[in-house]
Amino acid sequence: MPQFTIIFAGRESERTTIDCTDLSAARNQAVQRLGRYLADHPQYAEEGHWRVTVEDDVGRTAATVIVATVTPRPSPLPLTKS
Repeated sequence: MPQFTIIFAGRESERTTIDCTDLSAARNQAVQRLGRYLADHPQYAEEGHWRVTVEDDVGRTAATVIVATVTPRPSPLPLTKS
């Protein structure tokens, strides 16, 4: 079974190697792990965006999962009819 490595941006030393049937399964694992990490470390969510990289067994980037929190801009004042 192919091996993939999941790496959270800013936490490169905390690499996690997993066995998955294919890249799609590895990407799903990365998303699930990010969700669990955010649930356990809510302060990490204050950084505004998160990137998780999935590498193949020779260290090539196979997928990148990016999640961003965007604060909406205030909407402009409505136009008035003259």
